[in-house]
Amino acid sequence: MIPFPNKKYNIIYADPPYSFNSPKYQDGNRGFGNRVEDKYKTMSIKDICNLPVKNLTNNDALLFMWVVDSHLKKSFEIIDNWGFKFATIGFVWVKQTKNNNFYYNLGKYTMKSTEICLIGLKGKLKNIKKCNNVKSLLMADRTIHSKKPDEIRTRITQFCGDLPRIELFARQKAEGWDSWGNEV
Repeated sequence: MIPFPNKKYNIIYADPPYSFNSPKYQDGNRGFGNRVEDKYKTMSIKDICNLPVKNLTNNDALLFMWVVDSHLKKSFEIIDNWGFKFATIGFVWVKQTKNNNFYYNLGKYTMKSTEICLIGLKGKLKNIKKCNNVKSLLMADRTIHSKKPDEIRTRITQFCGDLPRIELFARQKAEGWDSWGNEV
């Protein structure tokens, strides 16, 4: 395990590497390629919950956490264990192709073209929030598997200002952000 930072933050941005335990996802027979576990190392909900994220936060902090709808109920457990209370859906990403068509993933019930980023709050929002005009809807290209649009980091910074911030499970370094993850 990569050592956790020894610093405090007001903004935690996370895209947890959720495990998909369904046999449909384990055997690679999803109709469009390999298993999630073949793309990157995943973690159980228990292991994600047990990360010491509480130790990273200031008294007033916001969590921005991506979740796919099949893991929505479990995401509330993560939010609670990390020391936050669920507040709302912060962002909805409508996935597009380079030709501005909708990109669809196969799902158990319906084909998916969106992903959501939840907001968790610790402390007082008034001590963090800087503006009221950040839009929740983002239509952006889907690029490589699981990569989120860079625009979301920009919107989080607009919403919160230049506060101490970290991206957990990061795949790349981003200007103004600390990064933690095994792909950085």
